[in-house]
Amino acid sequence: MGLVDYSSDSSEPEDVNTPQVKRQKTSDKRVTTGSTTKSELPPLPPAFHDLYASTVRVSASDDPTLHQGRKRVNPHKVGHWPSHLYIEWHPTPRERETLTQLLSTLRTKLTSQPPSPAPTPVISLLTSDLNAPQPLHISLSRPIVLGTAQREPFAADLGAGVRASRVAPFDLRPAALEWHRTPESARSFLVLRVAEAGADPKGKTTTLTTTTTTITTSSNNNNNNNNSNPRLAALLRRANAVVTARGQPALYAAVAAGGKDNSGSGVHDAFHVSIAWSPATPDPELRRLTEAAFAGPAPGEDGDGDGDGDRGDRGDRGDGGSPTPAPATSFRDVVGAMRVRVDGVKAKIGNVVTHLPLPDARVWGREGEGGGGGGGLLGI
Repeated sequence: MGLVDYSSDSSEPEDVNTPQVKRQKTSDKRVTTGSTTKSELPPLPPAFHDLYASTVRVSASDDPTLHQGRKRVNPHKVGHWPSHLYIEWHPTPRERETLTQLLSTLRTKLTSQPPSPAPTPVISLLTSDLNAPQPLHISLSRPIVLGTAQREPFAADLGAGVRASRVAPFDLRPAALEWHRTPESARSFLVLRVAEAGADPKGKTTTLTTTTTTITTSSNNNNNNNNSNPRLAALLRRANAVVTARGQPALYAAVAAGGKDNSGSGVHDAFHVSIAWSPATPDPELRRLTEAAFAGPAPGEDGDGDGDGDRGDRGDRGDGGSPTPAPATSFRDVVGAMRVRVDGVKAKIGNVVTHLPLPDARVWGREGEGGGGGGGLLGI
């Protein structure tokens, strides 16, 4: 039966004597426009995004031609469940627009260079192929594979580990813009390195920079001086413990091994959010142009009415009484002011996403031996 039953025009002729009902004006003080309605729509609840986190499969086998030439790290096999642990970030419309403008500025610089037969392509990860906003993420695991019987115990152990971490919800900030290429991927990723909001690690740059693609560890890792992401490192240790117990590779294991110990103190600079990718291998010129785009002025930061862009012409008045224009706000400044709220860990097992909330500091003392985990974390 359909959702709505429509009457048949042939079986039920229209009654021409039915009086027309006049619509009453509800208010003449406000005119609602499309932009007003869109801006006033309440945000979707977080659980809604988990229901539609997977794309529809259009092929029974892996077909790179359907995914811009990309290949799965772990090919699909029956009974094997591709899995991933991560922290999800849904940028606000204004933040997403800023990041989109940053990518557009970078593309403009790449195409305006001296003769180049094929400008470096930069493919956005901010939207889907249908131009729908996509969530961004900070990985807490490599792409791993679980057997059918491992799914429930894995999710239960991960939930217990997150609760035992005693990491309460916190905020991150973008702390660097870099090109990064992983050995297992044929792609390069444009990433925002993240650090805890307010973190001031010793021996590391605290302002936004653009650096090389290599993840470097601090020479003082054993002294824990470079501690820009203590909470993320704590969550990573919990995630790696659960992953390696199932015979799967840990995330950032090679980086951590470069330090004096394997406690996670050497991975603080590795956490990142990917915002775009390219098949090209980053070279010095690409990094230079990326830095130039990032240091350039961000459009729309002078009073478009959408939020906190209020620099306008505010500034000190000169001797003639006219205001001195405020300096242009760069992408570096605007992106650095963004905040990524971390209130839980996502576990995607197959096409099912489970949200594991971070524990509230107020209930640490009340949590019992079992932690109240229980089954059913996968929702199946």
